[in-house]
Amino acid sequence: MTHIQATTASNQGKHQRSSLASMFIGLILGLLVCTALTSGVFFALTTMFGNQAKMQVAHAAQVERHVQANLNIVINQPGMHKDWPAYTPTNLVLPAHSLVTITIRNYDLGDTPLPNNSPFTKVQGTIGGTASANGHTYSSLAADKVAHTFTILQLHVSVPVPGDAVNGASYAAVTFTIRTGNAGTYMFQCFDPCGTSSSGWMGPMMTMGYMMGTLTVQ
Repeated sequence: MTHIQATTASNQGKHQRSSLASMFIGLILGLLVCTALTSGVFFALTTMFGNQAKMQVAHAAQVERHVQANLNIVINQPGMHKDWPAYTPTNLVLPAHSLVTITIRNYDLGDTPLPNNSPFTKVQGTIGGTASANGHTYSSLAADKVAHTFTILQLHVSVPVPGDAVNGASYAAVTFTIRTGNAGTYMFQCFDPCGTSSSGWMGPMMTMGYMMGTLTVQ
């Protein structure tokens, strides 16, 4: 009787130890599975949010990139009509959704007065509503101090360009910054009567390649 009880007790001990071992192994396997799943979820979330962050940074960089563009206003160049001023280049290409700082060098010095009530004496559509001429910031010019304008009616941008240089320079330099929007094709032109005929509104004012040009935003 004592031997049977001892054997039974021994078997019960073995069974308990086996059960504990099975539980321990099960717990370890469970932890490993949970760790794998957690790692997978964490990796997936990290990848997803990481990609979103990269896309946001790339989008922000695209929207806020800042480029430079240059234009000249020239006159009496070879192959041009005599005394016809012209923007060069006459085809300006700019990136969409960007800050663009444009510098215009006006070699056609001298002023052609605008009417006193003309809206084209004012700087419009630029960042801060200002431009800079020969280092001087301005939001408008006197009507009799305008030589040309750089105007894009479709984008509500217009900048009066002075005809007076400083320190004996051969040109007057004007700088301003605009923000481009969606892609499209627009026209830039001058709205100062710097052309031919008694009105000054003919000739180069009405001719592509002179005081009319094409702006392509892409």
